[in-house]
Amino acid sequence: MKISPRLALGSVAVAVLGLTAACSSTPSASESSGSATPDTSTSTTQAMETVSINLGLVQGQDFIHAMPARVAEEKGFFTDAGLDVTVIDFTSGSDLTKAIAGGTVDVGAATGLDAVAAAAHDVDIQAFWGIYGPSPMALIVGADSTITGFADTAGTKIGISRVGSLTDYTLRAALDASGVSIDDVTEVPLGDPATTMAALANGDVDGFVLPVTFAYIVQAQGTGKLAEVAGDVIGGPDQFAILMAPSTYIADNTDTLKRLTDVYTQTIEWMQANPDETVAIAMDKLGMSDSIAQGTYDQLMSNFTTDGSIDVDGLAAYASALPSLGIADTSPDQSAYFNDALQG
Repeated sequence: MKISPRLALGSVAVAVLGLTAACSSTPSASESSGSATPDTSTSTTQAMETVSINLGLVQGQDFIHAMPARVAEEKGFFTDAGLDVTVIDFTSGSDLTKAIAGGTVDVGAATGLDAVAAAAHDVDIQAFWGIYGPSPMALIVGADSTITGFADTAGTKIGISRVGSLTDYTLRAALDASGVSIDDVTEVPLGDPATTMAALANGDVDGFVLPVTFAYIVQAQGTGKLAEVAGDVIGGPDQFAILMAPSTYIADNTDTLKRLTDVYTQTIEWMQANPDETVAIAMDKLGMSDSIAQGTYDQLMSNFTTDGSIDVDGLAAYASALPSLGIADTSPDQSAYFNDALQG
């Protein structure tokens, strides 16, 4: 991912430096039900000890970040693996990072940028398992808009979740790749996706940047449409979604995390093999309509990672961009944001 020095982002540095501050939003938790069932498949197998994990989702209603955990809860895969998982929803990577740093969340399902940005400011959080590779972020505009892509956004107001978020990063990188100055676009921090979509419907913004699934949502509502997928403009390697945790937690809980990642593999394979039931769970847990859930599944499901492999070049692309973005003075070493203990 190539980003030029003119993408200075001093305001992001301020946001990232606040990682250790108190969370600005209150997460909601849904605890998986049922007690663990001992594995008695052979006479030599000992009863499996149940281990508790607080699992934070960077976006509790986003298909990529939320569905593996929601499906694993629904199908009992966590319980079968001897895991008592409490799933906690967040609306931003910065709030999730603060919760992990503060010890209230053990593992985060987040973006690659979240892990890299934390490492750049000496916050001990590392990506250890890959969930999804190519970026699904997109420019989504009003239903009657003449905007066809990032190159058409000069003089417009574009919604992002918040300064320093992946939506902010993506917008700036896509504008740079399209030859548009960030100074010619007004960024509007809007918070959660519901507020963002409402702002588009009300005409408060000309467009917004969120995962492509939200294009299906606003299209169904008659308020918006897909203009351009950011990855088609930016290009290069990417590692969109990962599991991350402090290096100390990874070292002390490798066996537990192996159980967790095995569940992620089992769940993603199950989702790929059972499209109809996966769509039904998305409708139930994420509040999607049938058409939105089906379109999202068809668009995204094939890019989920079943073996947890991480594109380290994708993480390195984020890291190398941090100085030019104004997020950090130097790029963190790979060892600071990537842990290979559960790779391969």
